[in-house]
Amino acid sequence: MEPLAIISSDGSPVAFLLAFRMLATALLIMAAGAVLARFEGGSHHTTLARLNGQVFIPCLVFSAMNRTPFQLADAAVMGLAAVVFTVCCYPLARFWTARSGDNDKTGLVSLLFSSTSTLLLPLSWLLFGSQGLSKAAAFHLVNLFIMYTWGARLAGQPSRLGAFLKKPTLHAALLAVLLQQITPEPPQQLQELLWLVEKGIGMMAAGAVPILLMSHGYALYCLHSCGSSRWSGFTLARMLILMATAGLLLLLFRSTGIFSMERGYDLLSYLDMRTSEAILLLAAALPCTLSTLWYSGGAAISRRNGSLILASSLLSIVALVAVMVVINRFIFSY
Repeated sequence: MEPLAIISSDGSPVAFLLAFRMLATALLIMAAGAVLARFEGGSHHTTLARLNGQVFIPCLVFSAMNRTPFQLADAAVMGLAAVVFTVCCYPLARFWTARSGDNDKTGLVSLLFSSTSTLLLPLSWLLFGSQGLSKAAAFHLVNLFIMYTWGARLAGQPSRLGAFLKKPTLHAALLAVLLQQITPEPPQQLQELLWLVEKGIGMMAAGAVPILLMSHGYALYCLHSCGSSRWSGFTLARMLILMATAGLLLLLFRSTGIFSMERGYDLLSYLDMRTSEAILLLAAALPCTLSTLWYSGGAAISRRNGSLILASSLLSIVALVAVMVVINRFIFSY
């Protein structure tokens, strides 16, 4: 069943309340992941990361993009937003490094990039269905590309462009776009085989959402058990910077005509542009990326950097609620 978008036509709060129920469900799933980590000792987060990157995320992205017509303009807007978000966080990240007595650069990656794989993708699917996830996938892939290239170099590591080009998520997105460009119908037997394959991928995609959310909660417990603090002033500054950046981008896109200034009740005409605006706001409310934790195996991450990730994840809960109010009031309210 396709999730319902946050749309409140004629002021009806039904969809708005349903969106909050979905957010509450997502938080419960993350809490379940934290409980699982507590009983297991938090020793399987690397395994979860590999399953997410190799299986669940690619299936989720392919299933969504295969159902949604690819629009280069939407992908370009999302990619541009990912670049702008990273650039705006760069001064804060450099200041964080300067405050480190041992010149620790690992926090650069956490401050510059967001947890798009474990939060943006499942939340976009829950709230806006395949259309929202397709837009979020474009943001995620550009975010991932910058992290594997420029972000790796800033952290004192060689560029990992080759690793990015091998990502199954990238292959899944390209395959979905390629299949949409094939207009001739294949033979009947091949159609049946493709239908079965697509059905199987769709089932895996449906299971990906709770797994991604659980893995985020699992990681947060691992950080908490390592003694990371629940508060960091840098995470608050980062959140304010991203929120202000998202607001300025929306104003820029609306003033230049990329996003329409008009409002209306025709969902077929207005849902696309409204969803793009909502995804940008959701991306601004995301916490720091968990990639530093995954790649370090839970051993090399410092307590200072762990506090960035843990504190930003807790702060993002409040930020996501505020963003949902803004989305309903200023984007989907007529």
